[in-house]
Amino acid sequence: MKNCLILLTNSYPYSSEEPFIESEMPYLAEAFDKVIVLAVGLGKGASKTRHTPGNVDCYNIGKTSKTVSRTISLLNGAMNSVLPSKTPKDDEARSNFKKRVFCEYFSARGEREFSLCKDILDKYDFSEYDGVTIYSYWFFVTALVGCKVRDYIHSQCKNIKFVSRSHGYDVYKYANSMNYLPLREYLLERVDSLHPCSADGEKYIADQFPGYKEKISHRYLGTKDDGISEMNDDCFHIVSCSRMVNLKRLDRIASALALLKNENVGTIKWTHIGDGETMQKVREICDAKLDFMEVNLIGRISNTQVREFYKNEKVDVLLNVSTTEGLPVSMMEAISFSIPVIATDVGGVKEIIRDGYNGLLLSPDFTDKELADRIKELILSDKEERQKLRKNARDFWEKNFDAHSNYSGFAKEISDMD
Repeated sequence: MKNCLILLTNSYPYSSEEPFIESEMPYLAEAFDKVIVLAVGLGKGASKTRHTPGNVDCYNIGKTSKTVSRTISLLNGAMNSVLPSKTPKDDEARSNFKKRVFCEYFSARGEREFSLCKDILDKYDFSEYDGVTIYSYWFFVTALVGCKVRDYIHSQCKNIKFVSRSHGYDVYKYANSMNYLPLREYLLERVDSLHPCSADGEKYIADQFPGYKEKISHRYLGTKDDGISEMNDDCFHIVSCSRMVNLKRLDRIASALALLKNENVGTIKWTHIGDGETMQKVREICDAKLDFMEVNLIGRISNTQVREFYKNEKVDVLLNVSTTEGLPVSMMEAISFSIPVIATDVGGVKEIIRDGYNGLLLSPDFTDKELADRIKELILSDKEERQKLRKNARDFWEKNFDAHSNYSGFAKEISDMD
């Protein structure tokens, strides 16, 4: 049976975003005869930055700058919000003008990005395949494009499966400033199966849309096995790994660490991996308050370099104090190296971090002192207890988040056309 996969991403394998698809791609390429990757969220000229297997064709559909493309979609959306529109029904958007504009923008963006995909799809004869799977990595614009792709190629291949993952911002509407995500029911009607990355995400969507419960089931992501990291005897090495944006609350980490200055916790070091809009704010707090410890804000590095860092550096804990999360792959990577995690109990975090077993959990509305106390608790725990946390972290990863097990099973599932 000859099969084809159309994978819709925001940017993979261009730029450095969506690094976690790198681990999944070899399994998809093995399960399908042909894989077509359409990166729909980029501007013209983005370079391919990741290697892909030989049977994978990759396209950046952008023909203008990303800013120009989004502006055109926004203008079309604003116009459609006051004129007759073909946008699918969305009851929540009807009663609120801002939501209506957002919905129309969302629809216009999906239509625009699909129109660019058509030129690429026309290069292929899908009638030569016994089955085609459309796989949207996000339950947002890529999923809307997926709906249109399915309709477009249906005349060539009747055996089409349409599946989508969902992660964080495309699951929890409260993560959006308007407490709204457009066209949820429309997308749920048209997808064959939706796979949030956590059980918490599955429950959240199913509770909102119980009529589609049978379509919704979580599938965990996973990370590669690159060995384990050793515990540090010379100092206590704290690492955080994320974009530097407000919801990640990295300034709160810096402020909490400042409270440890006179707490007799020995030598401590903080390394942050990632960059973004709050870099300067965090740097200023570090310069003003963390002169007693070593701080390294090393910026953005590739996912491969992150794994090399964990392999070569002795890391004692990963910190993640986000206001919202899906189920962070950064935590999967850490526990795969036997590194325990201190994290806020938000989204699906409790599915990967068990308080006192492989890390420590914080209330989402923690104080700086509470974070400092949890870090201090781990620093002052005896060596045997810390080793136990590290062993539990690795064991939990092996049972739940090993890339080979999770991705090979998912690839087989979505390639099965029966």
